[in-house]
Amino acid sequence: MTTRKNTATAAKQADAAVKAGADAFQGYEEVVAFAKDTVEAVMESSTILAKGVQEFNKVWFDLAQASVEQNVAATKALLGCKSVKELAEVQSGLVAKNYDVLVADSRKLSDMSVKLAEEAAKPVNARVNAAMDRLSKSVAV
Repeated sequence: MTTRKNTATAAKQADAAVKAGADAFQGYEEVVAFAKDTVEAVMESSTILAKGVQEFNKVWFDLAQASVEQNVAATKALLGCKSVKELAEVQSGLVAKNYDVLVADSRKLSDMSVKLAEEAAKPVNARVNAAMDRLSKSVAV
């Protein structure tokens, strides 16, 4: 009787060990899959960021080139003045125009930066949300 009881207990323990091993392996597979998805999200975010920085640099270069062209035109306008009064008027107009261009260009670069940050963060935010969902589900169980 004792042998039969010991055999039954051993069988139950073996079944429990096999089930625990299977559960652990399944958990490991889930962790690996989640980590893989997270790495892919980081790579996607990095790609978006790299493309955005490239576009930002192009716009920055275009703005710098336009500024040089505007400065050449401004210099010609200032050198073409015939009187001090005309020089003051031209210079005043140039200052106002340059200020407006500065504000517009700054706004453009700022908007681009915000949009880039939002777009680059989306894949990582999605993974954070997925992690929080998994955590809340595991706590609820």
